[in-house]
Amino acid sequence: MLIGVATLTLTVVTALIVATYILHRELPIGLAKHQSQLRAELADLSADEAKLRKILQDSENDVVFERSMFLNRLLQRKGISWTRTFFDLESILPSRVQVIQIRPEVTASNDIALSMQVGAEAPSDFIEFLKALEGSNLFESPNLRGSVPPSDNQPLFRYQLTVRYDQQL
Repeated sequence: MLIGVATLTLTVVTALIVATYILHRELPIGLAKHQSQLRAELADLSADEAKLRKILQDSENDVVFERSMFLNRLLQRKGISWTRTFFDLESILPSRVQVIQIRPEVTASNDIALSMQVGAEAPSDFIEFLKALEGSNLFESPNLRGSVPPSDNQPLFRYQLTVRYDQQL
């Protein structure tokens, strides 16, 4: 009787192994087909990428790319709030210093730089303005680019400087 139970158990286990093999024997074939399809799709995408790169590297498209960059920077610059810029400057500007000209620029790292010309009654007033810029949380790294002494037409000392401005676009 023990031999009969062992034979029956062996037969059931063999049947289960055969059934599992029959059910899963096509799985590797399906995976191989799917892998082949993915490789073909990757090859098509790589060919498309190569074509697009060639188009972008064409010298005729340099003009289009440059214009696109210019327009993107212009759009970013339009997003700068003039009201907020002048409010922030007014909060640190000494009374004897005035902004004559201001031009925002968007840097390569997407920061805002203000290129300014300011007038001051005396050099000490301008130094006070520089200290206020350096002590502010909104303005960083003032960089003096030039200065002009007073003249008959312009009674103020004029200074050209650039400063990073922390207004988020």
